[in-house]
Amino acid sequence: MLVVSLCASATASAQSSVTLYGIISNGLGYVSNQAGHSNLTMISGANQNNRLGFKLAEDLGGGLAAVGTLENGFDSNSGKLGQGGRMFGRQAFVGLSSSTYGTLTIGRQYDMLWDYLDRIEPQSMGPGLGVSVGSNDNIEGNFRYSNSVKYASPVWGGFGFESLYAFSNKAGSFQQNRAFSAGINYALTNQRYSLVYLDIDHPGTANPSGAVTDDYAGAPFVLFHTSPLSSSVGVRNQRVVAGGAEYGFEKLSLGGIVSDVRYNYLDNTSLHLDNLSLVGVYKITPAFFISAAYLYTHGTYGGVSSNPHWNQGQVSFEYFLSKRTDVFAYANYIRASGSNAPAVLFLSSPSSTEQQTAVVAGIRHKF
Repeated sequence: MLVVSLCASATASAQSSVTLYGIISNGLGYVSNQAGHSNLTMISGANQNNRLGFKLAEDLGGGLAAVGTLENGFDSNSGKLGQGGRMFGRQAFVGLSSSTYGTLTIGRQYDMLWDYLDRIEPQSMGPGLGVSVGSNDNIEGNFRYSNSVKYASPVWGGFGFESLYAFSNKAGSFQQNRAFSAGINYALTNQRYSLVYLDIDHPGTANPSGAVTDDYAGAPFVLFHTSPLSSSVGVRNQRVVAGGAEYGFEKLSLGGIVSDVRYNYLDNTSLHLDNLSLVGVYKITPAFFISAAYLYTHGTYGGVSSNPHWNQGQVSFEYFLSKRTDVFAYANYIRASGSNAPAVLFLSSPSSTEQQTAVVAGIRHKF
């Protein structure tokens, strides 16, 4: 990371800094079945999504600071911007931070699912492609929240909380595409516990100025953002309740997440998904890590006779050439059972069968 500090003087002196940071990750992957064919493909963001960002801070005195972040996403194979071509589609916010009262920010931001739980998903701890099938709980953070106001409390004895409200920006229809999220977090020296809630009304492009718009449609691996009866019928409401825990020992790290996801669609059908993920990472040497993970999802449709479920497995290794550069390889497998149950791994497109396997190797550099 590159840090630039500036001193500004008026009636008082304030210290300012701008930090440039980023991640470039790329991999070569084999996928066993995509629409009936195997594929050998380059995977942008194969170990963490690519990004370039700026963190802004100005000390205002008395424990108060102005803060901000501008962060884009990009495809490391084509150079194109991510998040629908947005210049700063991952994050774009500004606000005030107080050591006593907490931090208040406004702009385009992540919710508490990302802030508290993403770090213990199998895709993050692994590394790998292990997320809830179709990224149905959005812990991976595939969509963000525009027009959002976010508050993060100070940490008292390991305990903290956050909340976010994202506006619909639509006169006369205040609830069309608005979102609310809240979470609590408790951290000790070697363990951490989190509980998060999310509620979104009418997400999508019907109100393109609202909280969650074109990025809600997402990539082919996003499965549940339209009705099971018609791909032209969207979501009326999505609710997520999720909890997670992580434990760190001398050489072993463990993480687990459970989430309850409810979709209500505009044609009065519905879907209830229960997700479980467990992951362990073992440090063979200070530079060499191996991991394994298991994920399970069970679904129950309303208005459609279907109770699908999915099982996933993940194994990986990661070797750090330096503090900022690592090489990695992982394998992921998914098996789907029941009707309305496509088999599709994260960053892939659906298999023509009930199974899909991906094997990926690559390199990541952080700066």
